[in-house]
Amino acid sequence: MSGSPEHRVLVLTPFGRDAQVVSDVVGRLAPAHPVRTPAQLLAALNEGAAAAVVTEEAFFVAPGSPMDDWLRSQPPWSDFPFVVLTGKRTGRRPANAATSLHLLGNVILLERPLSPDTLQTAVEAAVRARSRQYVNRSMLAELAQAHSTVAQLNRDLEARIDHRTRELSQANNRLMNEIAERERAQAALLQGQKMEAVGHLTGGIAHDFNNLLHVIGTNLDLLARLDCPDPAGRIVENARRTVRRGARLTEQLLSFARSQSLVPQPTDVHALLHGMQELLQTSVGSRIRIDLALKHPHPVVQVDPNQLEMAILNLAVNARDAMAQGGMITIETAATSGASEGRKAGEGGDHGEQRERAGLRLTIADSGSGIPASIIEKVFDPFFTTKPMGNGTGLGLSQVYGFARQSGGDARIESQPGKGTQVHLSFPVVRADLSREPTSTPQRRVTPAQRILVVEDDEEVRQSIVQSLELLGHQVAAAPDGASALRAIEARPPSLLIVDYVMPGMNGAELIRHVQSAWPTMPIILATGYADMDNVGGAIGARAILKKPFSVEALAEAVHAAAV
Repeated sequence: MSGSPEHRVLVLTPFGRDAQVVSDVVGRLAPAHPVRTPAQLLAALNEGAAAAVVTEEAFFVAPGSPMDDWLRSQPPWSDFPFVVLTGKRTGRRPANAATSLHLLGNVILLERPLSPDTLQTAVEAAVRARSRQYVNRSMLAELAQAHSTVAQLNRDLEARIDHRTRELSQANNRLMNEIAERERAQAALLQGQKMEAVGHLTGGIAHDFNNLLHVIGTNLDLLARLDCPDPAGRIVENARRTVRRGARLTEQLLSFARSQSLVPQPTDVHALLHGMQELLQTSVGSRIRIDLALKHPHPVVQVDPNQLEMAILNLAVNARDAMAQGGMITIETAATSGASEGRKAGEGGDHGEQRERAGLRLTIADSGSGIPASIIEKVFDPFFTTKPMGNGTGLGLSQVYGFARQSGGDARIESQPGKGTQVHLSFPVVRADLSREPTSTPQRRVTPAQRILVVEDDEEVRQSIVQSLELLGHQVAAAPDGASALRAIEARPPSLLIVDYVMPGMNGAELIRHVQSAWPTMPIILATGYADMDNVGGAIGARAILKKPFSVEALAEAVHAAAV
């Protein structure tokens, strides 16, 4: 016999030619090991076996016998299988024989005479069942080993914790300040991660709101092109102004939701403050009054307007938190006297450094509790906050200061306990005449009719763009996703492609790459209100971007530019 004893089949059929016949059948499936007595069978079982074939007349298990003890002492994974060959009976089995079969447990009972196929099938089932038991044994052994490993790791970890605890208990008192700073930084990081998640949610909501504004605005533009008589024309124009206000609100939300590099441009600070007054009032609540004191005669500065809005909003929220019982926030602009107001609190010994240049000072003042002199020089430091743990990141003022300095300006703070706080932002003014929003429909360009394919997943937005292009005299086809668009282009390439950026499956940038590789000369316009402008611009160039919600006039301009 070769192989492991665990895979053999024991045969106890001592009478006549049963042993040889049974061994021949068993040998087709596994090594057969004949024995002549129950004692030899028990010895072989102790060495290992996959199954046993026994005749009922040669094998009997009595309660309390060695075989009974062996059966009861099997490990939890084991239920040894027996194939018992019994003679033909006409009546009930004697009680002792029934007890023996019961004690055996896992029994396949075959009545003779039987065919070799029947015996082979029974032995095969018993061996297969035993193989599964061996698999369970291996799994239990692995689990035991894993449990032992985990227990050892736990013991090692507990030992390391005890060792580290002893080291910390012996540390110098100077380490306590470092631990406190580290805990505050960790709390700030968690708060930052929470704000990032809020930003993602805000961006998604603003994106959907942008789509709704786009549909409404486009339909209003189409109505305006129908030369509606008064008072319908006035109603349409009022609604268009409201849509533009909503668009500015979504821009503020999207600016909060993404991190972007500064894009400085001439910005009318007074117009910006008037435009975000509703957002400010909503952010600070009804118990706080906002007073605008806008005195600068030419309030145009070269800054990123989105980041300036975020700086003002941060300062307003800080002021709100300092006035738990309500109060007033004053936002004031004034001309500086040919010099900046100095550097941030606590920045070296040149606190009063002067830089000769005309500027604008923007002051956000509150009537709150104020800041003690002992900490006022730290307020612009990253992660420093006077709010309770978990209620602030300590990044708001540092971001305001960094933005002001990056924009060529400065930030300064004044405060006294019980007398409120004033934050002064100063920026150099620029000479630029900013055009106001058009109150009438601009002169329309004449563009040759184009065959345009519009790819947009939102059905209402897609339909509004199609209607606008058809009104402009173009032939328009539409596709709801990138795959459909590629099939449409292969069937009949358009002269111009307009693509949404955020789409399921294949986004706009991926579709553009496919199109540019196969049709490199095809002009493309990307319509988006959600994507990172830097990434999108790197994909196809900033001139090919329409920012949602856009007007019919802006769409016509983009089509004209692409067709030239």
